[in-house]
Amino acid sequence: MPARPAPGSCQLRVGCLVLLAATVAAALPARIAAQDPRNRFMLAGEVRIGEEPADTGTVLLHRVSPVFSGSVDSVAVTDGGRFEFVVELAEQSEGQDVYFASIRYQNMLYFGAPVTGPADMGETYVLQAYPSVGATPALSLPVGVRNVFVEKAGPGPGWLVTDIFEVENDMEVTLIASEEGATWSHALPAGAFGFRVGDSDLPPEGASFSGGRVSVSTPVPPGELGYAFHYRIPEDRFTLPMEGTTRSMELLFREPAGDLTVTGLASMGPLELEGATFRRFAGREMAPAVVVVEPTAPITPFRSMPLLAVMLGLALTAAGSILAFRARLAGARTSSGRRRELLIAIARLDEAWNAGELAVEEYDRQRHRLLDELQG
Repeated sequence: MPARPAPGSCQLRVGCLVLLAATVAAALPARIAAQDPRNRFMLAGEVRIGEEPADTGTVLLHRVSPVFSGSVDSVAVTDGGRFEFVVELAEQSEGQDVYFASIRYQNMLYFGAPVTGPADMGETYVLQAYPSVGATPALSLPVGVRNVFVEKAGPGPGWLVTDIFEVENDMEVTLIASEEGATWSHALPAGAFGFRVGDSDLPPEGASFSGGRVSVSTPVPPGELGYAFHYRIPEDRFTLPMEGTTRSMELLFREPAGDLTVTGLASMGPLELEGATFRRFAGREMAPAVVVVEPTAPITPFRSMPLLAVMLGLALTAAGSILAFRARLAGARTSSGRRRELLIAIARLDEAWNAGELAVEEYDRQRHRLLDELQG
């Protein structure tokens, strides 16, 4: 004969079930809300190493908001380099939260494009990485655009210079510094001093100046990177070295600059930029050479270059000033676009810090600057 339950045990069990049902019912609306398709989306993508799908690796999902930045999930790469995340949108995010994926390959961190929701997703989210190759003298990166802004240093002789290079890596590899050399290097005017890195794709500690040269130590992935350098030239006369092939070159003197002769570039019409007038000299497909600047009588176009070069110079479009406008007119970006860039920059900085790539002082300095701009 089966044992009979103890007196009151049935009531206890029924009471527990009722309590459990009530607890589940209370939690159900929140769970249903969390599973609402409008509050989630699928971030599905593919990791590529060069042109081939990755066969291994761990992909991190990052979330950046005004109050949070960091990785929120991770998955292993599957066959064909595939990965996917179910992204739970934060309540009342109102499109302010930004999500993106990253992967570390050969000790390099690569980031995918930022998205705020399903509307930003294409057919496939591509997380692109590349093999790393050590720099050698034979792997010289060309200069696509070079803009040199020059203005008088004061009542005495000399100039203040902002030298902007757009360096092109058209290889399917990331170039890294090695014992054989820096990732990129270029000669600067003889006698120049007071070197510092300007606001560009290069961190302040990413370049060194020695022996009249600038040498970049940071990795150079495929594509274009903009490097900006500030320095001073002590005399009115100076030479500007041109190494390798420079596709488009512009030398711009902020007025008043006095009477100048420029040898090696064509004299162009003046350029109005940020409320200032610049005297403009330009060239295209420049071979290795030296541009000479000296204070003399007013210049005519035919004294600066032969007629054929002048005609080629006159055919130059605004393409030669793309990098200058990009660097000097960054404030023209929309506030929402700039805000998103700042959020992504904070997340990348956190990743670099977590990977041990930054000293604490540099991490704090950069993060405070980004947060101040974000909250400003």
